[in-house]
Amino acid sequence: MTGAGAISQVAVDPPSIVVTGTLAIDYVAAYPGTFSGLPRYPGINLAVQLGSIERRFGGCAMNIAYTLQLLGNTPAPFVYVGRDFHNEYALHLAASGLDASGVHVLDAPHSAHAFIFTDAEGNQFTGFFGGPGPTAEFGIELRRYAAGFDQGILAPDLPANMITAAAALRDVGVPFLTDPGQNLTDFGADDAAELVGLSTALIVNEFEYTRLRDLVGVRLDRLDLLVVTEGERGARWHSKTEGDGREHAVAARIVDPTGCGDGFRGGFVHARLRGSSVAEAVRAGAVTAALVLETAGTQTHRCDGFAERYHGAWGNVPDWLSDGAR
Repeated sequence: MTGAGAISQVAVDPPSIVVTGTLAIDYVAAYPGTFSGLPRYPGINLAVQLGSIERRFGGCAMNIAYTLQLLGNTPAPFVYVGRDFHNEYALHLAASGLDASGVHVLDAPHSAHAFIFTDAEGNQFTGFFGGPGPTAEFGIELRRYAAGFDQGILAPDLPANMITAAAALRDVGVPFLTDPGQNLTDFGADDAAELVGLSTALIVNEFEYTRLRDLVGVRLDRLDLLVVTEGERGARWHSKTEGDGREHAVAARIVDPTGCGDGFRGGFVHARLRGSSVAEAVRAGAVTAALVLETAGTQTHRCDGFAERYHGAWGNVPDWLSDGAR
């Protein structure tokens, strides 16, 4: 491994991965029309009829950890939750087999909640409640908990938590991938610059890339690895060791786009930790994103046919995948 912030092959199999971020209850609503077809008035004052609504288990840290677990890794979410965690999510977590030792229940009524509205074209509008706020003990607890892990992932969280988590993982020598995600809308220029300065590997979607470039400018160019996902067009990347590249998306039957970005991150990290090239990791991420896209919910998909799906999409099975990995 090249140093804190990098993401590359580890000698341990299965690798242990600490995932910071959120555990959330998702309310996912389907709008049968298109957002682009809605009337436009000054301000945002609209009411629409929804076709369906569902309550699901979510949170980016949990979604990523779920996919990593399916692929044979040993992920451990490090998340702060409210008392409502004990209502249903604790049972779901136990049934999934995920390590719950990093779940901290605080004396707050609510965990994070996401309210997600999806139109007929797969576009989404999300409102997010972050749950328990940052605490003075967050960094101390994370340093204590994360020491000894092979890899870290910083999933979207409050800016203060992400910066603290990045510093904590660097302090204990755990390399990590930074994924600020939709929470970039809450970052100011100083916060974004500090997070990028602590990171060497970062992944964002197109919108997030534009937002981050506006906030930090050329500071992004110092990253060792930058991956930008582009939805149905695939993903592009810049790596200081492997150059620039682009891969197409994997054809999928769209059922629910919620969480497919988290699925991509799970597949990407899984491949890199087993010695893949960046291109192969992006391909692996495209496969797991497709598996999520074809399933309703962010923690309901399976990865049993991962290798076969990879071969079907790319025409080969790389060594890291054929040597016993899924």
